[in-house]
This record gives sequence, structure tokens and C-alpha cells, in this order.
Amino acid sequence: MIKANYHTHSVLCDGKNTLREMVDSACDKGLHILGFSGHAPMNFVSDWAMDKDRLEKYVNEVKQLKAEYKDKIDILLGIELDADYDGFDIGDFDFTIGSVHQFRDGDKDFPIDLSAASLEKTVEEQFGGDWYKMCECYYNKLADFICECKPDIVGHIDLVTKYNQGYVYFSEEDERYRKIALRAVDKILDCKSDIIFEVNTGAMYRVGKTVPYPAPFIMEYLKKRNAKITVTSDSHSVDSLDFAFEKAFDYCRSFGFEKLTLLTSEGRICCDL
Repeated sequence: MIKANYHTHSVLCDGKNTLREMVDSACDKGLHILGFSGHAPMNFVSDWAMDKDRLEKYVNEVKQLKAEYKDKIDILLGIELDADYDGFDIGDFDFTIGSVHQFRDGDKDFPIDLSAASLEKTVEEQFGGDWYKMCECYYNKLADFICECKPDIVGHIDLVTKYNQGYVYFSEEDERYRKIALRAVDKILDCKSDIIFEVNTGAMYRVGKTVPYPAPFIMEYLKKRNAKITVTSDSHSVDSLDFAFEKAFDYCRSFGFEKLTLLTSEGRICCDL
């Protein structure tokens, strides 16, 4: 199997290690492909996304590493675009990930995945404590953004469940929630049928979720719709680059997926699971 990760951050945004440290770790772990996906500059001041200066440094360093390590690993220059990114030209990048991490109200930022406490505050202040209303707003915003910018990969589609283990905030079995989520999947696939959905182990590493994003019912629906998938770790440090990949591969197989869609410097390929 070709081992790849496309969701990778560094100290130039909210990661803990340098780009070179991430590359060296990827080589040590036997990855064949490493896609960097620094957070794009936002249209407001952010301490977790790159600004224009760091973006320029990021692009130059990844290109340098790509050339330097070309005989060891295939490095791709990617970017994680948020629905509130500042709209800069993305033509320089090998691939893009489309995500939503927050809601905006005027000059205030209401985060989704920063912490359980901040999410509770977001739901209370923005949605009057209605978790299903928050979920609907999130999925609508994500689907609209994906259809607008048409990235290569959908980032952690059910990010709103990051702190919902044991359904402490809302039931993921409730038909209200499931209809909202699957409606977003339909809209995305109807808009861009060849888009890739990431099976993301990031919350398994950071908060102890037992399964990757997306949840089983979404995985079942993705299989039904013949969607393309890939496995990522949403890594912010060298020790998480391939975290729980074997579990993620088994998770994909359990829904009948037989192949992953991979991005390379030469284009897309399919890889047997």
C-alpha cells in the first residue's frame, strides 16, 4: 500500500514542528507522499492561520524541500482553505482542502473546534443553546463553501462532533442531525462528483475519539454514493503523522471501500486498501 498524508501543519500556522522536521518524520515512518496543508490567511486576524508573510515563507520552504527530498518522498504543496479565508490566488498549490472552523459575527470569531468550552459558548451565544441549529448552520456553510471554491479534499466534514463523545451535547442518531449532514454530502457531491472526502484521525489523537471523521452513517452514505476517500491524520506534530492509520484503513474497509484516492506530483491515482 502507498502510505500518504495530505493534512499536515507546521509551526508556520498552528503546528508544533518545522516543515523539515515533519518531512524527516514522514520519511522515518515510511510515508511515500506528504502533502502540507497550512492554514490559509484569513480575512481577520488569526493566531492559528498564516499571514501573508508566513504564507510566502511556507510556499518557498515547501518547494525547496520538495526538490531536496525528491528521491526520498513525494512532497506536495497544499493549503487548507477556510470559508473565511481572504481569497488570495490559489493557483500556486498542488491541492486544496476546504474546511470550516468557526462562525463569524461582525468582528467576533466563534470557534467550532478550539475547545469544548468555546464550542459551548458558540452554541449559547450564536444559536440560543440549540445544537441542531448550530449543526445546520455549520453544514450549510461548509457545503456552500465547497461548492464555491471546489477544493480537492473536504476537510473533517463532521468537525462539529469533535467534543460530542457519548453524545453529551446532541444525538448523532437523531434524524434531524443525520438529514442535515447527508444533505450537505449530497450538495457537495452533486456540485463536484470527483471530490475526495478525508477519513481524518486527528480527533482520535487529540481528544480520544474512538473512530475517525466521518461518523459511520456518513461513511455508509459516501459508499452508497460512490464517493472518493483518502486517509489523513490532520497532523500538527511529528508524532501524529500516521496516527491510527491502520485503524482508519480497517474502518474504511468495514464500509466496503476497497480503494483510496491519492494525490501525487504526477496526478491522481487509486491505491488498494
